Amino acid sequence: MHVPIFLWLFSGPIGQALRGVPQGFQAALYPAFAIQALTLAVALWVVALPLSVSRRLYRWTFPVLTALATLVLAIDSRTYAAVGFHINGFFLRVAVQPSALRETGIPVSDVAWFLAEGFGFLLGEVVIGSWFLRRFTSARPVWKVALLLLLLAGGERIYSAGVAFFGGPGVFAAGQALPLQVPVRMGKFWEKLTGRPVLGSPLKGLSGESALKLPPGIDPEEVKFTRKPDVVFILLESARADYLDPQVMPHLWDRVTHGGTIFERHYALAPTTYFTVFGLIFGLEAHKLDAVVGAGRKPLLFRAFSANGYQSKFLAASSVDWMGLRDQVFGDVKQSLETDWPHDLNPEQTDAAMLKEARRFVGQASDKPVFLFLFFVGTHFNYTYPERAAKFSPVWNGGGILKASAAPGNLILNRARNSAYEADMKIDEFLTWFELKRGHKPLVLVTGDHGEEMREQGHVGHGSALTVQQLHVPMVVMGEGVPVGRRDEPTSHADVVPTLMALLGDKHPPESYSDGMSMFAAPADRFVLTTVGWEPKFAAIGKDLKVSFNGMDAGFGGITITDPLDQPLPDGEARFTADAPRILKLFGK
Repeated sequence: MHVPIFLWLFSGPIGQALRGVPQGFQAALYPAFAIQALTLAVALWVVALPLSVSRRLYRWTFPVLTALATLVLAIDSRTYAAVGFHINGFFLRVAVQPSALRETGIPVSDVAWFLAEGFGFLLGEVVIGSWFLRRFTSARPVWKVALLLLLLAGGERIYSAGVAFFGGPGVFAAGQALPLQVPVRMGKFWEKLTGRPVLGSPLKGLSGESALKLPPGIDPEEVKFTRKPDVVFILLESARADYLDPQVMPHLWDRVTHGGTIFERHYALAPTTYFTVFGLIFGLEAHKLDAVVGAGRKPLLFRAFSANGYQSKFLAASSVDWMGLRDQVFGDVKQSLETDWPHDLNPEQTDAAMLKEARRFVGQASDKPVFLFLFFVGTHFNYTYPERAAKFSPVWNGGGILKASAAPGNLILNRARNSAYEADMKIDEFLTWFELKRGHKPLVLVTGDHGEEMREQGHVGHGSALTVQQLHVPMVVMGEGVPVGRRDEPTSHADVVPTLMALLGDKHPPESYSDGMSMFAAPADRFVLTTVGWEPKFAAIGKDLKVSFNGMDAGFGGITITDPLDQPLPDGEARFTADAPRILKLFGK
């Protein structure tokens, strides 16, 4: 009886998944979804089966269990529709973070309303379910029926795996739209049966091997800065590259076009804060996180500034408590890190409090050079801003991630643009004050930790896919001695540390401590590497070509070839063949 409910809950994700399936294979998946929903229902029955030793106990507890499971599936369906993955360990680890509700933009009122609706559903389920069980159950054994249904579920996995062999990775991904579907692959079987080669990944295994290949590193005391300007490093949460224009961020645009460089093809290392901040600060590819943390390596950047006499302060309005960033990335500078702000502040107000603390620090600084790290959160979902920044309209009302999953993408984008407009004003006001206080202009870097999708390719937010909206971020460098202009060579967050070191005059070759290079030295034919991080999906992005590898370490060789804007390329296969050696080198680092 719950199968139609499950299918209704996941109708959005199923429709979204089918859009990525070739036309001739969509109809073949319809029966698979029905069987998957039936499998979920049978699984609930199996879990509750031990309770049936007592009919009275079973008549009440089974409806309660079914109601709770349905509520969890309701949350999972909205989560999957919004961000592209089911409730998993990553989701639960985020959920227990101290500021999880505030930073994911879920109002407490939404939680209270959901709990009220859930209680009403649970009550109705118990009343109706108890009556149904009392009226229609009998003592006849049903194990044969249950076994048949479980065999049907196994047959569906095999059937879907066969369709995926012929239909490609879009079919395989659609087969995971409902939760708890064990991934089954039959590439080798069908390859032998049909003589048709399975689409294999030429990079299988290389991502894991490259994670063990870390640069040797250098002693921070050996880093010598021949130039020592003040440095202000600004990181904007969830900032897309298209925010950097005269309409959305006019002050930053004016500053950089008259006194700095815009890097027009700059990419985050991952669409998640956890992985990309690691790579940004370490100057390493994001998928090396586990290997680096396991080896106990610390970032060179902070200790290099300290060794060269800088007085440093690290201020993060966006929490760096998430997933252990405070200890893993900022462990060396905990005494100079401030990330705990009053919980009654909204994100825009938290940015203001962060800048107030920055002014206090700079106001008390000595004549020694200053290194200031500022991590803004106002541009994070659900994009808060005061009335003065209400420039773009109409806008979504900011009602939380669950409501955003059904809101028009253009309204969400307008709200996000307003939050970026406010951040632009705050940055300009602070830099103007900073220059007056210190008597000179600092070296300034501004970028986003990752981008944000506004349903352009099916998702809202980030962390779900290697789309241009989630990866392409602004990158500007301003200050004395910085060339004025725009560069379109591909660059990534792995290049930021080498760029800073070069601008400050250090002569160590970047390969001795980083996977990147100075952005000013990046060649036009270069490719940069990005990853989802928490699953083996990678994309190599060049100036005119993007090659995405889906699940390659698991042996499933889904390869998608597009331009950097995710548009199909008629000659994509030929371009990939020509550039394959350079792409392979990314995984050999």
